[in-house]
Amino acid sequence: MANKNILTNNAKVSQIDLLYYAPVAVVPPAITTPINSFYCFLSKPTPWANDAEPTTPSADLKSIKQIYKNIFVAKQIKTSDISPIIQRIDWTANETYDYFQDDVDMTAKDANGYLVKHFYVKNKYDQIFKCLWNNKGNPSTREPYFEPGTYSSNKIFQGDDGYKWKFMYTIDTGLKLKFMDREWIPVQTGSNTPNPLITTAGAGSIDVINVENGGSGFDTVNAVVFVTITGDGTGATASANVSANGIVQDIIVNSPGGNYTFANVSVTSTIGGNCVVSTSTSPVGGHGFDPISELGCGHVMLTAQFDGDENNFVPTDIDYHQVGILVNPTTRQYNPSPANGSIYSATTNIVVAPGTEGYVPDEFVYQGLLSDPSFYATVLSFNTESNLIKLINTSGTPSNNSPIFGQTSKTTRTLLSYSIPNFVVHSGYMIYIENRSGVQRSVDGIEQFRFVLGF
Repeated sequence: MANKNILTNNAKVSQIDLLYYAPVAVVPPAITTPINSFYCFLSKPTPWANDAEPTTPSADLKSIKQIYKNIFVAKQIKTSDISPIIQRIDWTANETYDYFQDDVDMTAKDANGYLVKHFYVKNKYDQIFKCLWNNKGNPSTREPYFEPGTYSSNKIFQGDDGYKWKFMYTIDTGLKLKFMDREWIPVQTGSNTPNPLITTAGAGSIDVINVENGGSGFDTVNAVVFVTITGDGTGATASANVSANGIVQDIIVNSPGGNYTFANVSVTSTIGGNCVVSTSTSPVGGHGFDPISELGCGHVMLTAQFDGDENNFVPTDIDYHQVGILVNPTTRQYNPSPANGSIYSATTNIVVAPGTEGYVPDEFVYQGLLSDPSFYATVLSFNTESNLIKLINTSGTPSNNSPIFGQTSKTTRTLLSYSIPNFVVHSGYMIYIENRSGVQRSVDGIEQFRFVLGF
């Protein structure tokens, strides 16, 4: 089974719309209207020529219009159904990880959109750590974890492999169930954006100082070893950890200070020398203040779930072959404001007179002459008890008290009444299209979808 999908140009257009209206956070004419209203749609009940290998979606206008005509339901994707996500990188023993450097683009992506540098990990407890030192490029053999007694006052975990890890956040259980898979993990969100006035880190702090060469000949008994930090910030202090053989093993940061955009560190003493160290200043606000920007988030996951008949909105005796996302569709009731209901049927519903013959799914039905019908459509489903036909792909206006013919079933019944959907077909931006092998619905079935959009 294979699925084929595309992110259309309308994905970019909808983001431009969002940016345009964002400064005032309103979409005319209603102040209470959401800037972006997302809906997951189901479409195309008819199979592909080879249903095991669906065709690749096309973003040409003609194809998109046809998809609109075949939509039969649209369900709202709420705020709780959306999460920023980052590439999943599980900590693995004996892997070498990149360490954070403020003069390197840590979030650069390769041609496939994956991180070039693996500078953060998820441990087995779903805790996220950023690597601040990789022991001069050696493999990591100790998995970082966060609990009292395992980290410094600056939330730095340092194992016996020499790695230094900054604790970032723990993935919430609810978010994990909804947004974590083999490739992606949710990233913690909040009101934090880079702001030097909120935290003591200000424009940046000094969280670690890394020893590149421990030098030699240091004698802490007879001479003080000074660690001097210079830069445009204030308050950072550190001390040297010197081994018995006179080599600087590590630099302990006693206070990370704040408001650094650059810093230089020197290790000096009247006895011993040649110690080489390096440091980087943290992001604005400090490491872990804004994980979205710090960890290079460029994707968002949207989830949707269809449960049974969704209170009679979705037939359960059909299969479908397309799913996608609409942004800011509208309704006849509140046009032109974006739709904001939880679920909408997009079918035209027709009640016909009782009879012994029945219409069949996917068949062409019409009024008038087959060669020149006044109204025609495709049957989505037919309820033999209520004599209700749900139709998609409609054209023209149905006529009450006139026969409606089924081309395949040869059924003829009188149309008694009809209703058109409140949902406006062709409205909104279709930003994502996915062609699937047939998905068979059932009364007690649940379909769950995860959509990953990259920007």
